[in-house]
Amino acid sequence: MPRIDLIDPVGNCYSICTRQTETVLRAWFDEVLPHAYVTGRPGIDDAETYWPRVNVWPMWAWKTGAPTDPDWLTDSRVLGRIIDLPAKNGGDGLKELLRIRRELEEELRTLPHHG
Repeated sequence: MPRIDLIDPVGNCYSICTRQTETVLRAWFDEVLPHAYVTGRPGIDDAETYWPRVNVWPMWAWKTGAPTDPDWLTDSRVLGRIIDLPAKNGGDGLKELLRIRRELEEELRTLPHHG
């Protein structure tokens, strides 16, 4: 997985850069996500749960020479978006990142190609 900037509902920011999705990123999510959402107060707040948001940037393979093999979308039409990540643990965090990627890929398929 790429570089991930995670912003919790009160504005605290966390970042990680790793291509080791199933190990390092999952462990990081397990550490950070349980503290990165806020439960709303019934009758007072507008939402039941306020989720963290993520901004995802591609990383390229670690090697000498020109960058290759990006691990996230590189199209500028979807880069830089800050998107809700409704997850409380590592497994859910990885599932949500996959959902986000699929939604962005689908959006790109529907956009006209510029050449």
